[in-house]
Amino acid sequence: MAKQEKVEKSVLEQIEAARRAAILRECLRQEEDEHYSEAIDGYRQIIDQYHGTPEEEEARERMLDLAYLFESKEQPYRAKHLYWLLELLYTPQRFKDIKEARRARVKEIVDEIHAEKRAEEERVARLEGEGL
Repeated sequence: MAKQEKVEKSVLEQIEAARRAAILRECLRQEEDEHYSEAIDGYRQIIDQYHGTPEEEEARERMLDLAYLFESKEQPYRAKHLYWLLELLYTPQRFKDIKEARRARVKEIVDEIHAEKRAEEERVARLEGEGL
């Protein structure tokens, strides 16, 4: 019975990999044909459904490339939308929305800065205590 389940799992993994690759190929074709909205929709689907796969990495890179393309074509509104979309897709699930994720990240950065500052103050105090 366990062997049957293992075979079924392997088959399902192969089907999923083939589906991811097919979606990515279609997105690339849409992008080549300059149907950017359709390509972005497919990339979004890959990122949303297949996190941690090579196709997800490729989809993220392609979306960033499209954002750069839009910037170079003087379409900053489209580039900003893509950045916003990527930020939304990569917002950790523990946060309700992007604003909350941003606040948490800023707090992490500020905490790191304060910790470094305290460590530096302790080093200076230690050196002054040693008479250096």
